[in-house]
Amino acid sequence: MSSAGLLDGIRVLDLTRFVSGAYASFTMATLGAEVLKLESPRGGDPYRKQGTARVGDESVLFMTLNSAKKSVSLDFRAKDARPATEALLASCDVLLENGRPGSLAKYRLDYESVHARHPHIVYGSISGFGDVGPDASRGGFDLILQASGGLMSVTGHEDTGPAKIGAPVTDIGAGLACVVGVLAALVDRERTGVGRQVSTSLLEFSLAALATLATTYLVNGELPGLLGSHSPTFAPYGAFRASDGMFVAAGAGSEALWRRFCRALDAPHLVEDPRFVDNASRVAARAELTKEIEAFTTRRTVAEWLAVFERSRVPADRLNDVAGVLDGAQALALGTVQRLLHETAGAYPVLGIPVRIDREPLPIPSAAPRLGRHTREVLRSVGVTPSELEALIRTGVAAEAP
Repeated sequence: MSSAGLLDGIRVLDLTRFVSGAYASFTMATLGAEVLKLESPRGGDPYRKQGTARVGDESVLFMTLNSAKKSVSLDFRAKDARPATEALLASCDVLLENGRPGSLAKYRLDYESVHARHPHIVYGSISGFGDVGPDASRGGFDLILQASGGLMSVTGHEDTGPAKIGAPVTDIGAGLACVVGVLAALVDRERTGVGRQVSTSLLEFSLAALATLATTYLVNGELPGLLGSHSPTFAPYGAFRASDGMFVAAGAGSEALWRRFCRALDAPHLVEDPRFVDNASRVAARAELTKEIEAFTTRRTVAEWLAVFERSRVPADRLNDVAGVLDGAQALALGTVQRLLHETAGAYPVLGIPVRIDREPLPIPSAAPRLGRHTREVLRSVGVTPSELEALIRTGVAAEAP
């Protein structure tokens, strides 16, 4: 059975920009929803112009996040666009937005206004700090929320200071969290006929990512601090230097694994060392333990240690860079990288969403759209007449791709 089209029949009005919201709507589009990306006629989504990598004249940043969507170039802020915007809204099952809380109220596109007119719509919102509380009105990108949300306090080394996680994890995580909530609300709508408001934020995903560390703090007040590649909860559990200057990541998340790890190192005496008698002791003496372990790991290369750990059934792997993981056999087997064909830029690669159905990757239905590529098609489908459409285009309220 094909895994494509799981959300066939679900139409999404996408008012999002940047990463978190765009990833949420990209996920829904890959799952089979029809996503109508509403863009300003004056340049469209800012990411169409941003980013350092390009395919032809198109931004890779934009195409990565907006494949499988339809571009409707209509300025919903303009008074003349309101009837067409309302017709679009009435045809949709879901509205997604990631503006500052309250920013859409003046256009009557906030949740309360939309719900009053179209109670069937599931309304999904992503913000920086959440839609309640003293910081609700603040904006924030991934960097800001990694700092404010606590992630940078546990990432980096004491000698060099805190570090941002290199990928926009709070953006992607908040986008996926929003999709989970929207799908649950759609299921609920099947029972009630009424849509719900789904809210999430980059801060809430940061807190979710800190779950075990946060609970430890709440229980006993301990703060983990900067541990580099190591864990505040388990030891040994980190990256250790090998003889070739590379690092091997290995973890012992149980006492049985700790004993196997020591046997694999050919260091059975560490099991009896009173400093390392149990996991709590090893965590407390992490610096000493790491020094003891690296006295052994620096005797062999990463490749040699991987063979040893494999035989010993100790979880371990090399530290891959982006090329290493994307070019690896496992990513290939998972079907992670897909190639799409853009109308003007040609072929380009995109990573699919991190979900497979019946063991098969979900194919991305189509390439990213040119600005206004679907304006005429979509607006005509919701009842905008040819003369009305021409007037919108003539006045600059709408646009279509050449």
